[in-house]
Amino acid sequence: MFPEPRIEVALTVSAGAVADVRLRSGRLTRAAALLAGRPAGEAVRLLPTVFALCGTAQTLAGLAAVEQAAGIAVAAPHRAARRLLLLAETVGEHALGMARDWPALLDEAPDLEAAKPLRAALARLRPALYPQGDWSRPGGGELRPDRSQLADAIAAAEGAVCRLLAAPPEAVVADPAALTAWARQGAAAPARLMGRVLAERLEDFGCGVFRPMPPGGPADLAGRLAADADGCYVAQPDSAGEVFETGPLARLSARPLAMALMAEHGNGLLARFAIRLMELKEALRDLAPLVHDLFDAPGHGTPPDATGTGLGLVEAARGLLAHRVELAEGRVARYQILAPTEWNFHPAGPLVAGLTGVPAADVRRRAALLVNALDPCVACAVAVEGDPPCMRCL
Repeated sequence: MFPEPRIEVALTVSAGAVADVRLRSGRLTRAAALLAGRPAGEAVRLLPTVFALCGTAQTLAGLAAVEQAAGIAVAAPHRAARRLLLLAETVGEHALGMARDWPALLDEAPDLEAAKPLRAALARLRPALYPQGDWSRPGGGELRPDRSQLADAIAAAEGAVCRLLAAPPEAVVADPAALTAWARQGAAAPARLMGRVLAERLEDFGCGVFRPMPPGGPADLAGRLAADADGCYVAQPDSAGEVFETGPLARLSARPLAMALMAEHGNGLLARFAIRLMELKEALRDLAPLVHDLFDAPGHGTPPDATGTGLGLVEAARGLLAHRVELAEGRVARYQILAPTEWNFHPAGPLVAGLTGVPAADVRRRAALLVNALDPCVACAVAVEGDPPCMRCL
């Protein structure tokens, strides 16, 4: 049995400010080594069981890596189906986080009434695409899209998100004024959380130098992974000494809403929470058009003697996810995974930069807000040491 993965953040306060931020990660960054020796297709099927969070993104990154290594060309309908499944997971991860985690930051109960129908709607998409359940087969399974079922499920997901936000998402993020008006009305927990950020003047809390992840990842990513014999790079990645931020704000920083909020408040809490709402809206909006790109397509298979190296990159809900595989005669010789949390919760990453030097007043609770805005893929504990007296949030 593996210990429960978690990240511990220790803040040292001195002279009324955070003087030091230390991270201790229990992330299972080398668990991918368990896949070594398995047939390529089996390794991909196991990914969502080993890495349950963002299981669709993990599987898609694994598929991309295996397919590149094996020289498998993926047909356009399968690419569209995979894009739909990835967007659906992005909707689910953002919306369910808002239903489950954002209320906790307000000491409120989770909004399970919104979460249940959303989960149910999104769960209908995969069988409506691949009725035989073979969507994770390298090259693609037997794609048989049921457009009526897909449309109904997408409409149900849209309705669940509207109920969660107590407003259509496109109205919430139309512009800064609309966002502020929605937040101050406070008709739903996500709005009340944004309202608290505004009321307590925390818009710029957690600001730091903004280093967004380049599209497609760092230029040296493939080489650094190939040379990472001891797993140190996967645990604490960088690119020529620079640590990038990945996730919604990095992806959508050129959107008018992001530019307006960052111009006034930087990359603090307001921009980070708002852009998660923006990405929820965009992912939800992009689901229905993909249905028109879906057609019946046969399955594929991995050549039994496939040998090669592949790198699969997927923009998961929390940021850039990289899988690298080396195949030898159809079996995994080496498997590596670099998750977005290793960038954002790096000792030189955006969390540490955003907390270093902030005022000590109520810093444990405010640090918890920044942790949630950056959205790690494991539980995170914050401890405050020094002056004021030690406090913990588990």
